[in-house]
Amino acid sequence: MKGSSIIGGELRRQRMGTVPKGLNTRPILARIKKSLFDILKARIEGSRFLDLFAGSGSVGLEALSRGSAKVVFVDSNSYCARWIETSLSKIAQHNSAVFKLGETKVMRHDIRGGLGWLHEEFDLIFSGAPYKDEKGHPLAFVQFLLETIQKHSLLAKDGWFIAQHSVRETFKAPEGWDFFRQERYGDTYLSFFRHVQ
Repeated sequence: MKGSSIIGGELRRQRMGTVPKGLNTRPILARIKKSLFDILKARIEGSRFLDLFAGSGSVGLEALSRGSAKVVFVDSNSYCARWIETSLSKIAQHNSAVFKLGETKVMRHDIRGGLGWLHEEFDLIFSGAPYKDEKGHPLAFVQFLLETIQKHSLLAKDGWFIAQHSVRETFKAPEGWDFFRQERYGDTYLSFFRHVQ
């Protein structure tokens, strides 16, 4: 995985280093991340942001840079969790004089087991789930995440859930969700859902 940079906000252009290639992560492309945050622009300031399948933490760190009041990073890989914690420590050390860091939490959990251990509500939830497992078999998480987020009341009313996923993945938004936008980037979709009740 190549190193990535924060592209907007108080920490713009700060690099986050390079995560080893051996990890089963699919980093968000810079152009997709830019598009995502252009769309979220009016909603980031002061938001509670959940970054699922966080990997290197690129999306959550971007949200933090742009003014999220709280960012929670979740990944099952212990190296990824430590990597994000190290990145947050470096940011705090190098920017304490000019940037007030929002509240952050890094959690190591296997999201496939559900999200019942997350006992809080968020305004924005992003999922950067892998498209394939270690053997190359396709994975699908959008339907599962929609249902488990709703089951555990993790998204505030009018909050947004954004899923990055393969164009081949199919799903149906449950009752109470508005599937209102979808953007395509090659083999990737960003799908946007609003919690309406």
